[in-house]
Amino acid sequence: MQLLTWLTVIYLVVLVVALAVSLIAIFIYLWKIGSALAAVERALAQTKTNTQPLKGHVEAINGGLVGVRDGLLLVDEHLASTDESLGFVADRLGIGETA
Repeated sequence: MQLLTWLTVIYLVVLVVALAVSLIAIFIYLWKIGSALAAVERALAQTKTNTQPLKGHVEAINGGLVGVRDGLLLVDEHLASTDESLGFVADRLGIGETA
């Protein structure tokens, strides 16, 4: 009976030590993750501060690019019309596409 009691106590001690080691390891990893997330937060705040002056410039550039897009769409329409006209002329002259 005495042996069983000692084995139970030893098992309990080993179990408590294993649980303590596991919990300490989890705490250490959570601490590292928290530190990494804090660094990410600081970097994002710095990025927000650094890019704040660009807001007006980006909006102006975006407005200019919309104008360029509209112009390019108009050019595309004209080129399509020109291609159609040249195709018609080439067919009349008998020099249509051979490819």
